[in-house]
Amino acid sequence: MTEIIKDNPKSVSVVENQKLDRLFYVFAAFQILIILCGAILVLLVAPASLFVSTTESEAFFWIAAGFIGLMFIALGVVLIPLSIAAARGISQEKNWGRIVGIIAAILAFFEFPLGTIFGGYLLWKLFRRQ
Repeated sequence: MTEIIKDNPKSVSVVENQKLDRLFYVFAAFQILIILCGAILVLLVAPASLFVSTTESEAFFWIAAGFIGLMFIALGVVLIPLSIAAARGISQEKNWGRIVGIIAAILAFFEFPLGTIFGGYLLWKLFRRQ
């Protein structure tokens, strides 16, 4: 089967598109974990720590953690539909799917550290195909 794929350049493109669209589906599932982590920061850690903070700077740190959690939630909510749209566009070999994928990968850089790694890998895979 590998000889057939190597002989037919169209088959190589289809196989690479299938791998890339699966990667975007995994990325969308990863966003659910990011949203859950953000929700834990916003709903549990930040409010509870305000009651146990002894200094003003310590309270500020936990409020900042809550805002980071809000950012993770917002990015996750935006990136889930973008990732699914990119996966569908790439599987149908549409140019807009690649563009949406690039936008999603760039936005993933704000989800430090795992989103940055995932976004960099997605960009590398998307630009390697040119």
